[in-house]
Amino acid sequence: MRTKNVKPFTYGSLYKQDYPYGKNVPLATGNLIDFTIAGPYQNTRPDIAANRITVYKSGVYQITADVSVILEEEQFAVFNINRLPDGSDPLIGSTFDANGISTITGITVQAFLNAGDAIGILIADTFVPRGKLPRYNRAALTVYLLEY
Repeated sequence: MRTKNVKPFTYGSLYKQDYPYGKNVPLATGNLIDFTIAGPYQNTRPDIAANRITVYKSGVYQITADVSVILEEEQFAVFNINRLPDGSDPLIGSTFDANGISTITGITVQAFLNAGDAIGILIADTFVPRGKLPRYNRAALTVYLLEY
């Protein structure tokens, strides 16, 4: 079998699942979404301790982020896909929000990532006029190299 012109795949995934016996996690502005499971990966490093996926190849990636959010009346939350854990480098066009009582929110973007870049879902802002803090119970972050 010839493998001369076959490109190796590059992908990675992180998940937070609420099953079984999962807890709703409070949303705190400035924190990354907490993941509990590393999914399939190749040529990336999903890291549940750091809540980030590091890519090993430079190129254009398709990045999908989803969060299942539980809100009280008048609460909202804003997220973005971020390169740096301090929130100082969000990917262009990666901001998404949650409004309403319970919602699943997310976004898919394409972005050029350099080898060594690590991305995570940052909780950019929350609004809590009263009551319980906004919470989440499931989340997913996936990356897939489109071209290099």
